[in-house]
Amino acid sequence: MLILVALVVTAGTLLLQGSTLPWLVRRLGLAGPDRGEDTLAEAALFQRAARQGVAELERLLTGDEPPDVVERLRRRGLDRADAVWERLGATVETPSAVYARLREAMIDAERAEVLVARDSGEVPDEVLRTVLGALDVEETVLDRVVELNSGDRSEALTAARADGCDHLRAAAAASPSSDLPGCVSCMELERRDWVHLRMCLDCGYIGCCDSSPLRHAGEHYLQRQHPVMRSAEPGEAWRWCYVDELLG
Repeated sequence: MLILVALVVTAGTLLLQGSTLPWLVRRLGLAGPDRGEDTLAEAALFQRAARQGVAELERLLTGDEPPDVVERLRRRGLDRADAVWERLGATVETPSAVYARLREAMIDAERAEVLVARDSGEVPDEVLRTVLGALDVEETVLDRVVELNSGDRSEALTAARADGCDHLRAAAAASPSSDLPGCVSCMELERRDWVHLRMCLDCGYIGCCDSSPLRHAGEHYLQRQHPVMRSAEPGEAWRWCYVDELLG
């Protein structure tokens, strides 16, 4: 009898909640997780963390470190943030996607060569395990790129929280032209190898993002000190404050 009662209560609870939950979600106007918003928040957090890492690096430097090592350290955190920013925007193969694709193929070739050495018996087992383990770890942590096509969104991608900072609140509300040609400075140099486009909300300048080879949007901020830009990619309306490193 107790088992029957437990079954009836369980079935009734599941049926009641299962049948009313969709209605309740619609009634409350709730939405599911937004992969674009999550990626945007992830990129912003990586960016802030990377800047703090670079600041700590600068604090620790004595001047005796090899310059190439310092530059590699300086770029690593920023490159990781750039890789997340690259998931947004149009469906083009971004630098991090190219790197991941080619490096994965290289790791496969390296592993195959190690297995040849294993089969020949010319290398001790401990050495083989160490080398294969290192390749496996690198493959595991290799930046996996799952790109989003923001142009397919029904609503433009914005930050989940739009309060931001004083610079964001004071920034003009502007939208890029629908016939946007590209990065102004890149085109002056007869180059078209930008990744994504950004628009300055002070003067309307269109520049390329930090994943692009010449990084004109960031250079524009450094030269003009215009604090806020917005994405100029189709389907995106998120803004970024260079000063406070906040989305808005």
